[in-house]
Amino acid sequence: MTKKEIYKLMDLIQVYYERFQFDQHKLDAWHLVLQKYSYDKVHKNLLKFVVDSPHPPKISDVVQNSSGGRFIPGEFVLDLAKGEGN
Repeated sequence: MTKKEIYKLMDLIQVYYERFQFDQHKLDAWHLVLQKYSYDKVHKNLLKFVVDSPHPPKISDVVQNSSGGRFIPGEFVLDLAKGEGN
């Protein structure tokens, strides 16, 4: 994603959340993380997010899987009989 696309996303966030402010420093910091993501995917996630949240998104909120939950790397199985994860 380009800085111009990230600027468009941050501008949208500012429209939806009046208290959200950004400057060049914040734009650069977001670009450092978001440059490897697709604008269309992040934009779609942002539009889903604003419907449900009264608070501005963090980067993790707009890059997460659209399944509604946060992605947890690796496989974790909880064995209730043993009381521990395998």
